[in-house]
Amino acid sequence: MIEVQTEIEIAANPATIAGVMFDPMRYAEWMKAVERVDVLDPALAPGARVRHFGTFMGAEISWTTVVESVHFPHVLVLTIGDGPFVGTTRISIQRSGTGSRVQVHNTGALKDRPLVPEVMVAGPMKTAIEADLGRLKALVEK
Repeated sequence: MIEVQTEIEIAANPATIAGVMFDPMRYAEWMKAVERVDVLDPALAPGARVRHFGTFMGAEISWTTVVESVHFPHVLVLTIGDGPFVGTTRISIQRSGTGSRVQVHNTGALKDRPLVPEVMVAGPMKTAIEADLGRLKALVEK
């Protein structure tokens, strides 16, 4: 089981952040691993699917996310059922003193390599998510 959790403060309101973060057509702007997406179901509603294409740790990958639940602009829960990592991503955006606290919590497992130690994936995954959140912060705050 792999579990990665990280957070960042962004000087913007939750709706502004979610407007970028929850829009799959904008993923490539702030997520380094995403090169392009195919929106299979255009609504931001339970059951909506998005196919992602990109690279991670030097390998070409693709995966599909399915919206499990959404409470715009505060919570988005996605299920990842295919690709190298399968599991759940929970995004939470809550007001804080000068803006909003954005939290990302991934839980799951490697699909094709169940015996790879968690630390070999969790560390690079956390670093990648933190860098993505830094790009999101710069994008939203400009």
